[in-house]
Amino acid sequence: MHDFLNNIVSFHKSLIVGFALAATCSLLSVFVVLRRMAMISEAVAHAGIGGIAVALLAGYFFPATDGPVMQQIITGIFCLGTALAIGYVTRTRRVTEDSAIGIFLVASMALGILLLSVRSKFPVLSGQTRPASIESVLFGDLISVTTTDMWIAIVATVVVFGLVIALYNEFLYTTLDEQMARINGVNTRLINTLQLAMISLVIVVGVRMVGALMITAMTILPGATACMISRRFNGVLVGSLLVGILGIGGALLLAINPPLSSYTSGPVLVLTLFLIFVVVWGIRHIFKPKIEYETVVGGHADEHDHEHENEHSQLH
Repeated sequence: MHDFLNNIVSFHKSLIVGFALAATCSLLSVFVVLRRMAMISEAVAHAGIGGIAVALLAGYFFPATDGPVMQQIITGIFCLGTALAIGYVTRTRRVTEDSAIGIFLVASMALGILLLSVRSKFPVLSGQTRPASIESVLFGDLISVTTTDMWIAIVATVVVFGLVIALYNEFLYTTLDEQMARINGVNTRLINTLQLAMISLVIVVGVRMVGALMITAMTILPGATACMISRRFNGVLVGSLLVGILGIGGALLLAINPPLSSYTSGPVLVLTLFLIFVVVWGIRHIFKPKIEYETVVGGHADEHDHEHENEHSQLH
């Protein structure tokens, strides 16, 4: 017990970063799942690999950009640019959305792996950041986060929660019925852009700390699990936050203590969230077999249309 408590104290920065990312990702996960943006989220996460590689190369040739903050900014610009490019190519209607996502996903990932390989050939100069390995970019290392990483995660959490709280009605209306929201004067283009920006922000912050695979899981699994717990938007939000925080908190406690402390923390975190998803799915399948997943995420079934109308009426 004494060693267990000492580990918690020693890895307090990892716990703070983990809880901050869990809360932020779980909040955005609801919008990602309900608006069927899971593949976009994954594409942006993989774009983070390319962004990190570009940032490392920039730091080598321009020492002023060689630091965690500048790396986050460069990676963020790359990820947001990828997300906006997917949206632009899709709007031209010459390329389907899933095709555009697949194209940018593989292209950005290939670019990142290539540039990381190129960067690894350069000598490491005194005071420069060591080049990241492919494994660390995919799985991250939440156990070894720095104080700077902790504050970056906290700031990102405050920004995302602040935007969602300030524009809650607009986000809710656009998520439930974008066409009706547009008719009623909601600037849906701005809301969509903000959602992409927030997803890009949290992915940029998390991809270097927990890896591209882990941040993808964190932006999908909590929301998907919560959709099986509640059929009301507020219930899904609360459920997603609880799933994300409890999942990441439990996984971190496992990852910083033996015997799992000797392994990479990323896979432990992903599998913990997946285990929660499987357990909830099993419970719903056994006790509520007739409730369709579609009625949870989209409300398309006729018997549930009145519920979404009530949600809309609460906005006025």
